[in-house]
Amino acid sequence: MGFYREILEGPAVGSNAGKSSRLLSNLQVLRALAALSVVVAHALHETEILAGATGRAAVDGSAWNLGFGVDIFFVLSGFIMTHTAASEFGKSGAPLRFFLRRCARVIPLYWLLTSLMLIGALVAPSLLAVPIGSVSHVLASYVFIPSGRGADEIRPVLALAWTLNYEMLFYVFFAAALLLPIRLGLVWLSVLMSGMALIGRLVDLSHVQIAFWTSPIILEFLFGVYVALIFRSGIRIGGAAAVGLMAIGLLGFVRISTPWDDAALPQFLRSGLPAALFVLAAAIGPVLPQRSLVLWGVALGDASYSLYLAHPFILRPMRAIWAKALGGALPLGLFVVAATSVAAMSALALFRGVEKPLTSYVQSLVLRAAPRKRISATLSAADTESL
Repeated sequence: MGFYREILEGPAVGSNAGKSSRLLSNLQVLRALAALSVVVAHALHETEILAGATGRAAVDGSAWNLGFGVDIFFVLSGFIMTHTAASEFGKSGAPLRFFLRRCARVIPLYWLLTSLMLIGALVAPSLLAVPIGSVSHVLASYVFIPSGRGADEIRPVLALAWTLNYEMLFYVFFAAALLLPIRLGLVWLSVLMSGMALIGRLVDLSHVQIAFWTSPIILEFLFGVYVALIFRSGIRIGGAAAVGLMAIGLLGFVRISTPWDDAALPQFLRSGLPAALFVLAAAIGPVLPQRSLVLWGVALGDASYSLYLAHPFILRPMRAIWAKALGGALPLGLFVVAATSVAAMSALALFRGVEKPLTSYVQSLVLRAAPRKRISATLSAADTESL
């Protein structure tokens, strides 16, 4: 029982600041890696369109599961919510404080970019691969309710933000768990989310929202919760063991034939478990040295939410510019490098110039509206991190 209590309660409060600073660089670099993998995946897709316009061969990325970055984000979210809110379980007003702060973190940039997408659809609808959809679809997009877009897609106006529909579902469940002491709260959370995923696997659901929310991918948030419990138990590993965990985690980045493919294994196992190993290695492994490459990684990790949501606004114009200015003069692999680099630099500017001040302003409004209660330093620090 003593070890179980230590996992749930964590080390003494005095070590919280040290733990948070120790974690920050590792997790932010991992965030940057996750966001960049998604950007590269979409840049590779753009080369397929450029191939027809330039006569150059598209870059074949079929061997790589670059959408793996999403799985890393989900596991990271479960980890950070559990670690930073551990002291809030069972406290008066904790669910409302938690949920308001998460909304203040997620909504401002998302609503801004969704609105820009709508304006763009009105000005130049031909630029959109899929029409925006009905008014009800637009409204559902703003409030994180899954809604059909096109023939067989369940995506919001800002297509990439389908992941936020899962994030907000997890926040609702986690906020409810905060009503209970931490042991009961995490057990309740585990039973609820596992039960929903089981329903999603066993029952053929025709209702769009229920089918979406019961996808087993929600279990990746639970993986992050359990990694947080391991971290809070005080377990730490050396550099060699951390590299070993990440080497196994690299299986999530590659597409391997049976039995490690989408047909044989659901995504939460094929990609979610390797993502959990990455996060575990970053959490309990040695802190990264503060060298220039790591510092750039930390900076891009800070801007990873901007990078994730905004990079389509960069890739599409770059594709048009590349086709018109360069044509087939250069191999399309260079387009992937150039587009990813410009997207990263643009995200850093967007984070500093728009996302950070906008989020800080909204959070200040939320803090005034939230129940008056001191919020721990680690919880406040967490809200500076991207999804």
